[in-house]
Amino acid sequence: VVVFGAWSIIFNYVYPWISHQSYVSQWHKTVGYFVFSACAISWRKASTSSPGIITKKSLSIYDHFPYDELMFTSGQTCRTRKIPRLARSKYDRYKYKDNVPRFDHFCGWVYNTIGEENYRWFLLFLFVHVGMCIYGTVILLFLFYGHILEKDLHNAVFFNRATGEEVGPGNIWFLSQYLFHRFFMESGVLLLMGVMAVALGGFFMYHVWITSKGLTTNETFKWDEIKKWHKSELKKYQKAVKEGTVVQEKAHPPTVSDGDVTCTPGQSNSKEAVSDNPDLADDDLDAIRDPGPMPVNIYDRGFVENWREVIFPISLRKRKQLAAEKKSKAN
Repeated sequence: VVVFGAWSIIFNYVYPWISHQSYVSQWHKTVGYFVFSACAISWRKASTSSPGIITKKSLSIYDHFPYDELMFTSGQTCRTRKIPRLARSKYDRYKYKDNVPRFDHFCGWVYNTIGEENYRWFLLFLFVHVGMCIYGTVILLFLFYGHILEKDLHNAVFFNRATGEEVGPGNIWFLSQYLFHRFFMESGVLLLMGVMAVALGGFFMYHVWITSKGLTTNETFKWDEIKKWHKSELKKYQKAVKEGTVVQEKAHPPTVSDGDVTCTPGQSNSKEAVSDNPDLADDDLDAIRDPGPMPVNIYDRGFVENWREVIFPISLRKRKQLAAEKKSKAN
């Protein structure tokens, strides 16, 4: 509704405007059709592509990440599907009702769960729409600027109906009101694209950052809980050292529980996470121990490998290799 509605205004209002002015080249109308097609195709691809589904038959295809025993604990079974819970996977209760490998989040904008095999299409969807918003904002700004120069509006004198006074040239507020009323639909699209360029741009850069760090959206929330735990335990430990009340053994890092991850932040409870640790007795939960160094993310394999993992999913590489081996045996 938002994107197609904006494009319908562009085709019906902005394109005729481009045809009757000389500040924006006519070839931008042709480029616009390509941008529109890219938006539609990337949205369709992101909304229909599968994230990958873990079943008893496909376990070996998706079992390629080690357990870090922090965010993901070995030996666990999915209570719904009765299959092993693979590292970096999560049960999707929104759309597929199955376990999704390298689960990132459920996106309501494309109404699809984002996981190992379609995260690249989600990034493409974001990239294309950020580009569209920036491109559209720049073109519309040039059109408005061209209209101001063409009509010599920066030297125009406006009449204030409320006070009956004349407002001298160069008044930005009255000039903006005039342009808004004169080009109401075009102004609405400009405002929409400008705001979305900032919002989507920030969201896209967030995903570029977590991908570069070898994380998913789901894992960033889990990792935040681990950081909070370590900071809290370290503070208590340093205080206990001064008071001489330290238990001389390493603290057990918490096992972080799963929460829903959508386009908005998920929630998890650090107290529940710590109490779920099977290595701690109930009367040991309040004991003060040395938390040791901050745990490291074992899934961060470096910038190049992290992006290779997204652009060329490991599961798809496995499928391709199995198909090649099967074809070789058949020959």
